Order: sequence, then structure tokens, then C-alpha cells
Amino acid sequence: MTDTMSSKDPNAQWSQYSIGTWNMDHWKRTRQERTEAWEYLRTQSDADIMLLQESVVPRDLDRSQFVHREIGGNRPWGSSVVAFSEDVSVQEIETVRTRYSTKRFSMRGTFPGTMIVARTDLPGIGPITCVSIYGLIDVYAQTTMLRIIADLIPLFDSRFGSRVVLGGDLNLDYTYSKDPTALSRHRAILNVLESLGLENLATTAQDRPEPISDCPCSEDSCFHIPTYRHPRADHLTQIDWLYATPELAKKCTRLRVDHGIIDRLSDHAPVVAEFRVPLLDPEQTIDPGFFLSSMKCTAGSKDAQIAEDLIDWAYRKHGELQNSGHHISFDRLPAQMRAGKPIIQFQLDFPYPSGLQWTFCLTSDGQIEINFQWMTAPYDSEEARGQLWSALNQIEGVSVDKRLNGRPKFPLQTLAGPDRLEQFMKIFSDMIDATLSHNNMNR
Repeated sequence: MTDTMSSKDPNAQWSQYSIGTWNMDHWKRTRQERTEAWEYLRTQSDADIMLLQESVVPRDLDRSQFVHREIGGNRPWGSSVVAFSEDVSVQEIETVRTRYSTKRFSMRGTFPGTMIVARTDLPGIGPITCVSIYGLIDVYAQTTMLRIIADLIPLFDSRFGSRVVLGGDLNLDYTYSKDPTALSRHRAILNVLESLGLENLATTAQDRPEPISDCPCSEDSCFHIPTYRHPRADHLTQIDWLYATPELAKKCTRLRVDHGIIDRLSDHAPVVAEFRVPLLDPEQTIDPGFFLSSMKCTAGSKDAQIAEDLIDWAYRKHGELQNSGHHISFDRLPAQMRAGKPIIQFQLDFPYPSGLQWTFCLTSDGQIEINFQWMTAPYDSEEARGQLWSALNQIEGVSVDKRLNGRPKFPLQTLAGPDRLEQFMKIFSDMIDATLSHNNMNR
């Protein structure tokens, strides 16, 4: 949904969307109540995306619009991320790499099914990482939550960690417990969760529900909202929480809670955050994640994996440059459409205007283009480019046309053999180092 209202620019285009969280209480509900709960989500929740716990996804739900994992054992239900807008797609993020290592970290967590991480693509807005969490009580919910938070650290150090909405039934409640030790622990665990780079949407939303009446939290400004019918409390308490990274948290216009379904469909109330953000320029919506998704569909998962390895290498190389004190970057990775086909450029950016070194680009149909045509010093001569061309052709199976003033290409799949990708990355790592050395000498 878009509109054209803006206090700063009356012609600006905006998009509104909503993301919420709800524990569906599947295991205590009758079949009829479960059916009514899903009908509520589809027709009355007015949410584009829901982060669900204690849920079982119905069989008639379109597979492209949800990800779900069952906890298993005596819990034949689990956590889900579900899109209720037809133009929103959902893909599970099963593993991530960080800027610190080539190691892949699993996003299934210590207790699979208690945490699920998904990439959602919203038209005109771009990708948002959604995390649904269930604080499973394994004697303690506290220990489960600390493990979940630890499992999430690599996500926030990866390329998926800049735009995140996280929510769920954390089973952390310091709006009821009279135990000072439990209160202290619950506060501390929520603080650790925020240390990932998250903000509580109850504190940032422009319009939010009234806090719990006579909340025992004893905080100067109480932002605790009633979400749960505690069996031993005489008032609704809060164990359901919604967080977002700062960029998104600032754009939260409203946080709403539907108390009308408590007891009827669940012992929890849905909590939904509404966001209002400016539409991106069409080219800006093509990011590395979108590119990889397009490549997977066009060229196949094997090519997409090689492309992801190259993107992760670029982030690591960027981190290496930053840690060495160089004011240049290799993590912009501009992506765009060319003749209706997504491409992604690997460019070295200098801190001064128009400073740029071209290296190579990938196309979504599984090709690598070597950007000889636009290379700058010290690769602005045919001799230097010839040396680069020769090094590339020494990789087993690689054959690059000797068009040193053009943009020759070769299949990405060629780099699938043992050590070939490492050789390719080393060639361009050395090229970046040579460019940096040349620029330092000629300042």
C-alpha cells in the first residue's frame, strides 16, 4: 500500500506495512479454534507478516509465503514466519557468514523450532529479515533465551543483520513475578537481546497501547503492554515482545494489541507493529539478496552458492581493509537491472569523488564479466591488464577472451572445481592491494 503524504515532501512516495507476533497456543486449542485462528490472521489481523509461535501451518497455505519448523518430541508444533500479502515472498535463512570468518553459522539454533529466521521481500521497500522466537521452557526459559541470543549473534554480523524485525513469546515476564532474582534475570536477558542492536518497539512507536496498570516493574517510564493471560495473575502481563533494528524502529508509527481474542483463540494477544517508510528507487531494491534469489531461479543453486561465496569474500576483504586503517570500501556491491537482467558489481570505492577501481561483475544468468574496459591505475595499461588476464587463464578450466579494452565473460560454474574459487579471489585480492599501494604512493 502506498500514499503520497509526507510532512517534508508532499510528492514523496511512501509505503505502509505491518509485522506482528502471536503465540497461537496450538496445543491447547480445538480443531475449530485453530481454523478460526488462521481465518483471523488472514482476514482480521491486518498484518502483512506474522511471526508465530506454538503454531502449525495449514496445508493450503502457499509454500512461497511461509517458513516453519516444528520443535518435535512432545511438541508437534513450532515457530513460523508467514506472509499474508500475496506480493510478499518468504525464504528461510538457514546459515549465515560473518565478516570475520568463512565459517557458516546455522540459524536453526540450539533448540530447532524455537527460532526461525527468514528473509522477506516487500515490494518497493526491499528485504527485511524476520526472526520468530519461542522461549521454550526447559525447566528455565531463561537458559533457552540466552542460548537463542547467542545463536543470533552471527546473524547481526552478517549481511542479513542491518534490517531486522524480531518478535515472539520470550517467556520473560517482569510484570508479574514477585521473585527479585527472576526479575533481575529477566531484565538482564532483555538487555542482552537489545545489545544485538535492537530497540523495543513499545518505546519507539509513535502510537502505542496503554501500559499495564500498576505494573510492578518500578521503572520511571513503563512501556510494558498487556499481552498474556497469566493463569496466576489478576491482570494481563507481558511475555510477548517486538523489536527492530534502529532504522526500522524509527519508522514504527503504531503498535497495536488485539485483546479481543484472548481466551477465545489463544491465551496470548497478537502484537502488530505498523511501519511507514519511503519507497526505494527501483534500482535500490536490487540488493545482493535479491540478486542471489534471481540467480538461484535463473542459473541454479550451484551458481548461486558460488556467487554467495564471492559476496562473502567481498565483505571479508572490506573488513580486512577497514581493520588496516584504510579509508576505502569494498562492500557497496551495487546491483542493478541491465536489459531486464539483475547484475551485481564488485567495486573498490575511494574516499574522494569519482574514485573507483573496477574489478568484475556477476550476472544472474551465471556469468562473470571482467571489467578491463573501465579499470583505473595501476591497471590502466594493456600490459598490466594482460598480466591480470594471464593470471585468470592459469586457473584450471577458465578461458577469458583477450579483450583487454572490453568486458570478456566466462561461466561462473567454471570456478566450481577444487581451489579454483580461491585462486580467483586471490587474484582480485592482490589486484585490490596493488591498487591501494599505487594510490598511497601517488597521493
